[in-house]
Amino acid sequence: MDAIPAYNSPSVGTLGIITTPDQSHHWGIPVINSDLAAYFILVLSAFQWTLIFISHCVLQRRYVRRRPFVDRPPDEYPGVTIIRPIKGIDLNMRHTLQSSFCQEYPGPIEILFAVEDPNDPGIDVANEVISRFPKASTRVLVGKDNVGINPKVNNMLKAFDQAQNDLLWICDSNIYTDPGTLRRSVDLLLDNKRLGVIHHVVFSEAPTTFAAMLDNAFLVTNHCRMYLAINAFGIASCLMGKSNLYYKSALDNVGGLASFGQYLAEDNMIGQALWRSGWSHTMTGDLARQPADINSLAEYCSRRIRWVRTRKYNVTFATFYEPLTESILLGVLTSWALQHLFDYRMLTTFTTFMLCWFSLDMIFFYRINGGSPQSWPWFVLSWICREAMALPLWFVAIIGDTVVWRGQRFRFHINGTVDVLK
Repeated sequence: MDAIPAYNSPSVGTLGIITTPDQSHHWGIPVINSDLAAYFILVLSAFQWTLIFISHCVLQRRYVRRRPFVDRPPDEYPGVTIIRPIKGIDLNMRHTLQSSFCQEYPGPIEILFAVEDPNDPGIDVANEVISRFPKASTRVLVGKDNVGINPKVNNMLKAFDQAQNDLLWICDSNIYTDPGTLRRSVDLLLDNKRLGVIHHVVFSEAPTTFAAMLDNAFLVTNHCRMYLAINAFGIASCLMGKSNLYYKSALDNVGGLASFGQYLAEDNMIGQALWRSGWSHTMTGDLARQPADINSLAEYCSRRIRWVRTRKYNVTFATFYEPLTESILLGVLTSWALQHLFDYRMLTTFTTFMLCWFSLDMIFFYRINGGSPQSWPWFVLSWICREAMALPLWFVAIIGDTVVWRGQRFRFHINGTVDVLK
């Protein structure tokens, strides 16, 4: 009689992967241990909730209890050159540009407006604002230096070259800052000689369209929350270029502004270069306020896709991890894990998860905004729609490599550089 072949029982390998000889031989596909996967998901979920908790702590410590001015002699404050790149007309542009002239700063301030096109209508707005402050040291610089494909770098380079001060404050034309922002920022630099970059979190305000409300729901909750939490760890560079202070000499030591003209996300690359050279980053309790100027759903989607595609080649790991920072996907995974391991009802768990997430987002918005949303029903609707759209927009963004910015189309390379498409 022929011998009965022995049954090849499954064996658990490393990392909880179960394989059988037959499966490995015929299919070559490992089977993931579902218990291990569930525990791993719970660890990720706990990590994300920890980041949310940290962001609320940072919000309370830095933004609700804003740091007072340091009492030091005025002559200890260095001169600062504020550079405002201009292209076209922004919403409430007079108000945003004027905020540079209203800074309560004891030291000398130079304000440079950088414009590429001599026929740009933004020149008239800048000159109108300048006329209100005849004693201010300010100039409008017109011209373009073709050092790369990044139009913002090409526009700003002349201002960098002509700046009279080593300490620069790069502030986009659509950004409004409170009068004490510059002084609090310089106080931090003077107190810590290893600080090389001061940046401010972006805050969208006064949305008037539903698309602008969607953008507001993103910037003032998910984006702001993650931005504060990541920077609280201080283990890597994480900044946006809306409002940044750094030393021109430090930037020159890492190649100068012109060397970053090959990147579309020059702000991120500058931050990484300064970080690698030993200059740490921090934030004050001030906001870079920008008017909510998105008019259509297509414009909102285009902006979100552009952000993801830009980050995909500069901060790859963070970009691919991003879906796990969104409530719906993480809520579904967490609910499944709790059902699988502890027999919790998945629908009940998911509902509780989403209600807790929304409540903390609402509290975050209320505290950083200093008050309630203009319209609770509209905020709730925009929050729900923003959360529902996040993952589909991420998928669309991750499979493409072109973006449209300021009327030009760009294609990304894997090293983060871009080409202009005709």
